[in-house]
Amino acid sequence: MNEPPSILTNMAFHQSRLWRDSVESICRQGESPDELGTLRQAYRLLRRRPAFDAVVTMGPRVSLAYGLLCALLRKPSRQILTEVFLDPPRPDCPLWRLKTALFRWVARRALGLLTNSSGEVELIARRFRLPESRLRFVPMYTTVENPGLRQDNDGSVVSIGRTLRDLETLAAAAREIPAPVLIVAGRHDCIPSPLPANVKVLRDIPLEDTYALLARAAVAVAPLLPAERSTGQVFFFEAMAMGKPVVATRSIGTTDYLRDNENALLAAPGDAAGLAAAVNRLLADPDLAARLAARALEQCQREWTPDARARRQLEAIGELWRTGGGRPPTS
Repeated sequence: MNEPPSILTNMAFHQSRLWRDSVESICRQGESPDELGTLRQAYRLLRRRPAFDAVVTMGPRVSLAYGLLCALLRKPSRQILTEVFLDPPRPDCPLWRLKTALFRWVARRALGLLTNSSGEVELIARRFRLPESRLRFVPMYTTVENPGLRQDNDGSVVSIGRTLRDLETLAAAAREIPAPVLIVAGRHDCIPSPLPANVKVLRDIPLEDTYALLARAAVAVAPLLPAERSTGQVFFFEAMAMGKPVVATRSIGTTDYLRDNENALLAAPGDAAGLAAAVNRLLADPDLAARLAARALEQCQREWTPDARARRQLEAIGELWRTGGGRPPTS
């Protein structure tokens, strides 16, 4: 039986004891990666790198900084990158070309990359000019502790999130939805104007308040823009873990997890009428809403748990390490 690699990481994945017991974090007790900052994280990873088989870096800035330090010092990075999302191609922008070239350099020296969606495997491989065998899709998980049915229902439709949200389409759909629509957005997010009378926007509210809104909702809706990166999973996993029916846009971030008429309802990107019809279908048919929500909740309790994520992630890291040579670490 193959011995697992020793793993150093900056990843703060405290929800899984399996993960905590299987890796070494650069964060000291009481520290979080955000408090350390990019350069300090990269330095700690570099300094401790010789004692580990694999270095798992989370986030584009830390991944790039650590990889560049190793490249400039001519050290093997033993790196596996995670949470490195693709931005839209901008070949006419010198800064975009430079950033892409640097990420390509770092990625090609690494052991591999982990993605949050299967569709990103081909896209990232093409962007960074890597064989797809150097990438692994690892399904995400729900961050809600103790998933279970929240039975409160105030009849509202709730949408929470900032990244790549299609609020124009949601606002247009809301005109055909006979229910209050609550949008939770960031302080600087652009909100369409004028909004229908049934739409209320809340900005930068505490996490506990977003959970409370979602726990009372009738339907959770995730309208997403077309993109080459996955997004929206945290929100719809939260909704499903509370037993709330979900309507979402078909996108690279949803199709690995959501099945139309099985555990959610899906609409085409930019289709306001389709989005409204899906929401209205759930509002008008409580039995359908309950069936979809129950199936999604069961999956959160069984398939999309923190330990399930950790197990798959550790397996993927082990595979990438072994195919990267599996040699003992050198200085």
